[in-house]
Amino acid sequence: MKLDKKKKSRICLACGECCRRYWITILPEESKRISKFLKVSENDFLEKNCVLSVKVFPKTVPGLLTCPSTFFPKKIYKSIEKKLGFSPQSFFVLPQIALKRNGKRCSFLLRGNSCKIYSARPEVCKLFPFIVLPGYRESYPFCGLYRLGEAGCKNLKENRKQFRTVQKYFKKIDKNGFEGVWKTPPKNGRLFLNEEAVGEISISDLNAILAYSNSEYSE
Repeated sequence: MKLDKKKKSRICLACGECCRRYWITILPEESKRISKFLKVSENDFLEKNCVLSVKVFPKTVPGLLTCPSTFFPKKIYKSIEKKLGFSPQSFFVLPQIALKRNGKRCSFLLRGNSCKIYSARPEVCKLFPFIVLPGYRESYPFCGLYRLGEAGCKNLKENRKQFRTVQKYFKKIDKNGFEGVWKTPPKNGRLFLNEEAVGEISISDLNAILAYSNSEYSE
């Protein structure tokens, strides 16, 4: 099955596997778009349909969203230390907002693998599995498009645009804080260490961590 670039960027085989396997993250403009589609206020959408999603990765040098482990809330640091078996000096912190899950699937995935917000879905949903990250494409063998040999397109304009958008998003958080970007974020959510869920995190925990970011980024 040979697809041109336009079809590659739009086609979905409707297997629903990506909706079951991943916490789907959103950006501020996507939150506005989805809440408008659902005909609810953005505040209600974030409160009822979303959770915090914070990923941390051990890091040894200063940089964007790099936070010293000394200032992590004790309960969070202990759970990370126990999981790692050692005590990193600092962490790369990626704070996002994710769509809630209903059991083992995105809460917007309906019977028959249809999506309740399909026309307003996040960009990561539109691009999957065409998000080209070294070492990640091989993680999608469950995707029908990957099995068709169509998931390796490296020249999608949308893919490059999304990468720049996400970069800009994290730079804004580093500069303005999480609540400087999200005015009414969910109060609680999930903490991930190296992509593995390790516990819960609150917005106050996140703010405490980000307050001590030693980023060297400047516009």
